[in-house]
Amino acid sequence: MEDGHTISCRNLVLAFCCRFQSNSILLKVDKEVLYISEYIISKKRRFDSRITKFATEKFERDEIDVKTGSMVIKVSDKHISTKEKKTGQTVSIPYGMVLWSTGIATRPVIMDFMKQIGQGNRRVLATDEWLRVEGCDGVYALGDCATINQRKVMEDIAVIFSKADKNNSGTLDLKDFKDVVDHISERYPQVQIYMEKKKLKTFDALLKSAQGNDNKLIDIETFKNALHEVDSQMKNLPATAQVAAQQGEYLASCFNRMEQCEKYPEGPMRFRGTGCHRFRPFRYKIDSFRENADTSVDYPMQGISILDNLLHWEESKLQLNFREIGFPNTCSNVNIMPSSDFIFFTYSKLVSWRTRVLVVSDWLRRSIFGRDSSRI
Repeated sequence: MEDGHTISCRNLVLAFCCRFQSNSILLKVDKEVLYISEYIISKKRRFDSRITKFATEKFERDEIDVKTGSMVIKVSDKHISTKEKKTGQTVSIPYGMVLWSTGIATRPVIMDFMKQIGQGNRRVLATDEWLRVEGCDGVYALGDCATINQRKVMEDIAVIFSKADKNNSGTLDLKDFKDVVDHISERYPQVQIYMEKKKLKTFDALLKSAQGNDNKLIDIETFKNALHEVDSQMKNLPATAQVAAQQGEYLASCFNRMEQCEKYPEGPMRFRGTGCHRFRPFRYKIDSFRENADTSVDYPMQGISILDNLLHWEESKLQLNFREIGFPNTCSNVNIMPSSDFIFFTYSKLVSWRTRVLVVSDWLRRSIFGRDSSRI
């Protein structure tokens, strides 16, 4: 609730309208999802459009009635009052249990800190690719209180060109790029994602596609033309525990090797300075359930999303003989891990031994007796 009257666009209401039949031992539950936006998981939240389609179809398979464009205006002890955004009509829905799911808000301590460093007009802290808070030296931020501002290639296009143009001729050939290609790909991962999207195997192929002729020399305008669409591939990281955990591991590794990397930097070239960065920039690695999968895939790009994990989780349900088969396999080259490997993978992600014992015991009880619904 905002000001006690309206609902934020991120708010999601799950209204479970329960009713019992006196002549039956079965409990019939009418399930409804009320969502203020026109689509489940809005594109404005930077999620892939396929996730919206997947979530909608999943609700349909589970016989859940989805009502989009419905703003909750009142919740009483027995009814939920909603207002349709298109018609303005008010509808009262009876319910037995309500699960209210909302978005995340910034903590007051973070808000105060943001105002002190000139980021008061943002929702979360802005950091660079090394998780350093912008405008505040020596301060790092991770998790859902911060977001990474991936540097754009077009902001540095001139200095990148000048770094490669060692003889200051104003033109470059493909050999001149050999010394900086790896640094460009590491500093600006959106370049690699763009090349994969365009099915270009090498950086040379990207430059040649922009030339449109057999001229071996490349000027600054041709270089800009080759990379002008690259920055459109950037996308923020999702605010999940997996991202925060990897960021924590990354910072711990950097802090432990601080002195070593001062002497022997391992990061990419400084295009706006001399030398190299001390560390490689943070890259979120997507855990995948596919065999022989490359888990060093960089996120925050549009071509890769958390949909990959979501689909493979649904597909793996078939391997585990779950009731819900899930999303159909649309990729012919996807190989799902055996069910035993999948269970071990999930088990290995649990932190404490106590949690592992409890989870395994729950699995065993459910496989023998089914789900415990006595407390619902």
